[in-house]
Amino acid sequence: MLTHKNICKKDNYFARVLLFVISFSLYHSIVFADIKNKTAEEYRLKGYAEQQKGNFYEALSFYTKASALGLDDPVVLNDMGVLYEKVGMRARAEGYYKKAISVDEQYLPAYTNLAYLYKDEGDSEKAFRYFQYRYENGEDGDPWLDKIKAELLNIQPEYQQHIILAEVKLLSEQVVSQAHDEFFRRVQQAQEYYKQGKNYLTERQYRQAIVEFDKALNLTPQNPKVIEARNKAFIELTKKNIQEHANQAIVQLESGDSASARREVQKMLTTIPNRQILLKQ
Repeated sequence: MLTHKNICKKDNYFARVLLFVISFSLYHSIVFADIKNKTAEEYRLKGYAEQQKGNFYEALSFYTKASALGLDDPVVLNDMGVLYEKVGMRARAEGYYKKAISVDEQYLPAYTNLAYLYKDEGDSEKAFRYFQYRYENGEDGDPWLDKIKAELLNIQPEYQQHIILAEVKLLSEQVVSQAHDEFFRRVQQAQEYYKQGKNYLTERQYRQAIVEFDKALNLTPQNPKVIEARNKAFIELTKKNIQEHANQAIVQLESGDSASARREVQKMLTTIPNRQILLKQ
């Protein structure tokens, strides 16, 4: 008779066996995939070596084996297209160029090769389409751009207008971007001057504060917070100068030197401007 305890032991045994089988299968799959990838890479390297030697058929043989093992590398697929084109198998070359693009739509050499293949076949419409994609997706400094541009204009001279408009648009975007960057640079620098001015203001170094606030205003004119801080520094500096002259006048007066006291009062009066000196926000 099977007891509950025996049934549990039996279930645990089967569970352990199942877990072992699953683990073994996963390990086997991982090891197999690793070996497959390494073998594919070895074939790719051999294919490249033969290609460099000019042994096109041998290179194609190795590349085909690498591709059969699942190596979907746009560079390899494009190279296979080049090799097939060299040995006169243009239909296969076209297929591998397209396959390279399907693997990586941004792999531009395949577009160039397809364009020249179609150009050689006299299919200007298809050639133009792939030349256009290659040209419009190239980056600054791309050594192929001038040559591709010449091919485009040779097929459709009216494309020059499109190129001009695109270049003008790009230039405008660059100017706007540079102006934007310059604006934020000036704002950031003005903020540093403003902070330094505020520090001087706190320390009652009013002249230095005004110098820093003026630097900030030179970069960001009509900045209200800078104007307010500068006006405050100017008023405090004026009050300080008036107080110093007044104190000196009192000292001179108490010593009986009324002439010197009068001069100090005159200095005090000239300290107060006779026109609007505060900046308007």
